[in-house]
Formats: sequence, structure tokens, C-alpha cells
Amino acid sequence: MSSAARVDRSWWLLLLLVGCSLVDPQVGSPQASCGNSAGGGQSNPGSPYYQRSPNQIGTVPTCESHADGSCNACESTHCCATRSACYGDPVCACADSSLDECLEEAETRATAEQQAATSRCWSDFAARGTVEQARLSCQRAWCQSECGIP
Repeated sequence: MSSAARVDRSWWLLLLLVGCSLVDPQVGSPQASCGNSAGGGQSNPGSPYYQRSPNQIGTVPTCESHADGSCNACESTHCCATRSACYGDPVCACADSSLDECLEEAETRATAEQQAATSRCWSDFAARGTVEQARLSCQRAWCQSECGIP
């Protein structure tokens, strides 16, 4: 092989390496974050602000009972595996955060609308994926009344 061919090949290799380093292969928000539009306000509506879900603290929750409500105590006792799987899954943890917000919003509605809104929150949660469906199925089987699941 001639030295001119080696030089030509070297330039192509250099161009390939430089070209690839200029392209960021990540598209969109990281999976471990929940996309929230925050901050922007009227002056900058819809500017994306990504933050980790509050449930994604880097550790999987234990199965010990908590004093912060009958739903959590029941789920810790009977559904710890599905709860831990959800908090360990970035998509499910974000869906759980959205579920919490949705349920809080549903509580502010008039009594006639509250049950339908609550049911819609749980349906939206389960529609996110199989990890979410497994968690809801366990809660329905063991903790339906404690967690207020319609």
C-alpha cells in the first residue's frame, strides 16, 4: 500500500471519529427523569425542565411498614415486590409520581366527579406498562379499600 493511500485512509478515519463526536446519540430526556414543563411561565411557556422522580432516590424501598397511611402499610405488607419493581423502573416511578398528582387533583373535585376522576387516574397509571399493571393488580387484590382504588 502506498503512503498516499495510507494518508488518504487516515483522513477518512479522522473525519469519521470527529464526525461521530459531534453527534449526540441521546434524544429527548433521560429515561430516569420525568419530563415536567416548569419554570417557563408566560414568558417562556413549555420550556422543558427535567427532574428525577421523587421516588427515584437511588435505593429500592424496603418492605417495612410505614406509619404514613393505611395504603402504604398494606402495600408494604402485601405488595412490596411490585412496589419495589415500580420504584426501580424509571418509567413506572414517573408514572407513580403522575398518579400521586392526579389523585391529589381528583380529591379537590366535587363528590359526584371525584370517583370518575380517581378511576381515570388509576386507568392512566395502568396504561403506562406492565410494571404499572402488576402493581395495580396487587393493590387491587390486597389493598383496594386501603388505597381507595375503584
